[in-house]
Amino acid sequence: MIKTTSKTTEFDHFETLAQEWWNPDGKFKILHTLTPIRISYIKNKLFDKKYSKKSLSNFNILDLGCGGGLVCEPLARLGANITGIDFIKQNIIAAKNHAKKTNTNIEYLHQDINNLKLKKKYNAVLILEVLEHIEDWRKIIIDVKKLLKPGGKIIISTINRNFFSKLFAIFIAENILNWIPRNTHTYSKLIKPEELRSFLNKNKINVTDVTGLIFNPLSGQWMLDKNNYLINYFCTAKKSS
Repeated sequence: MIKTTSKTTEFDHFETLAQEWWNPDGKFKILHTLTPIRISYIKNKLFDKKYSKKSLSNFNILDLGCGGGLVCEPLARLGANITGIDFIKQNIIAAKNHAKKTNTNIEYLHQDINNLKLKKKYNAVLILEVLEHIEDWRKIIIDVKKLLKPGGKIIISTINRNFFSKLFAIFIAENILNWIPRNTHTYSKLIKPEELRSFLNKNKINVTDVTGLIFNPLSGQWMLDKNNYLINYFCTAKKSS
């Protein structure tokens, strides 16, 4: 999770939850449920369904707003070189402690997303459930572009902005189902897919995929759907060579 530039209440909100990251039945239970499908999407988009620990040994991935490392660890076990960054120090401490317990080699850094100090370039940057907490998400994308190697990819997951997302992703998910803690999202910060697509393409980070993430109440499972990004969605874009 990432600190906002003007709303410290949002930062304080995530700071108080830092110890919950690796409790599968805790405040981040929904992220534990989503982790397998997120990893599946990332693998398919980054590695074109062809990957191995050997081929990923020199593949550098940056997870921006890594939280407690729920995505970092599975990718590290696939053999990639993972760097996880989060503004909240307690998140990084939790991530480091868990990586030590699982003997997983990950570089975790406590840095501000608005003032990144990184020397190397990355094959891919992940920005998962982060942009909707940022005051100026466009600036973040421009900064991230500088960190990508030519042909490198950005993978984003975020929430659409419309009546349905306000109802289901905020009101019902936070206040009725308790899938996520209350006050996690601010409606005005949500991003429409067409806004994201337009900005990425304009800045020569060409969108190659937009896929919806939907919950099936009958099966109780999350699924990917190319035709339904009414609420949650992934976006993959590739930096021009």
